[in-house]
Amino acid sequence: MRKVTGILFALFMVFLFLEIVVGFPIHLEHASEATFADTESKTKVKPEASQAGKTETQQKMQGVHLVESQKGNRDWELIAESAENSQAKGAWNLKNVKVLFYNKEAVDFTVTGDQGTLNSDNKDMKISGHVITKTANGYTFESNSVAYLAAQRMINSPEAIKMIGPADDKGKGLVLTGGQMQALVDESKITIHKDVLATKDLKEGKKLKIKSQIAEFSGKNRSANFVEDVSIDVGTLKMQGPEAHFDYKTGADILKAIVVKGGVKVSDTDKYATSDSVKFDPEQNQFIFNGRPRVVHNNDEITGDQIVFIEGGKKVKVENIKGKVDQK
Repeated sequence: MRKVTGILFALFMVFLFLEIVVGFPIHLEHASEATFADTESKTKVKPEASQAGKTETQQKMQGVHLVESQKGNRDWELIAESAENSQAKGAWNLKNVKVLFYNKEAVDFTVTGDQGTLNSDNKDMKISGHVITKTANGYTFESNSVAYLAAQRMINSPEAIKMIGPADDKGKGLVLTGGQMQALVDESKITIHKDVLATKDLKEGKKLKIKSQIAEFSGKNRSANFVEDVSIDVGTLKMQGPEAHFDYKTGADILKAIVVKGGVKVSDTDKYATSDSVKFDPEQNQFIFNGRPRVVHNNDEITGDQIVFIEGGKKVKVENIKGKVDQK
């Protein structure tokens, strides 16, 4: 009996040895992981590169907070839900991004978006997906994407843009659309290009409508400029000229005047006028013509030192009439 038991035990050991050597698979892939706080690094063998022995290093971070400085001053501060980096690509892929852009240690622009990329070499960025850009003085810009060019300190949106200006004493601010946007961080200057269209509510239910090719805004104050093929509609009255400037009262959210200059044409249902410049006072609902003003009304031409349209053009006042010509 002991002899049989010994033979059976020997056969069992042989079977076990064969099972270990032959039956168990041998894995040749090796992976190393190291975790430092919220940072995870992984080294993987890429299937297409495994024969050549090439590896790709990936890094993942959660709760990202980065600060970039130039010449001793903060350039930007980045906050993201997560970031991934592939050494082969040299760029960080970001999720739920918020970037604060500094100008002289003060935040002038804030950009948020669903995702983004950060170039680890030149610090350029791209943010996309429901992108919102806000200025410190209350302007909001909506776009599909923006890019930050670090060398120029420029925020650029090459796609359609919508702007909502800060509210004023009449309530909702200026609403504007355009083809693209550029913002210079160091100058706190925003420029909208191509097919600019803006509207603004005035008192008594009136609406101001502006068209131009370029619109310029400041991140420091409420001033605004419209340039190239400017057209402004106020009720039935239309102004056309090379450029227009929006002037707000100092320290108040009140539109004081719109000045159109460079050779202006103004037309209404029963008259038209020309001058070097026109100042529109929305509070008084007046249009003041200066610089060789000329008005044609009911086939009569009137010139003077200054011409004023009162009550939106219902009345005309002329200072120092220089001529009255019957056009019949």
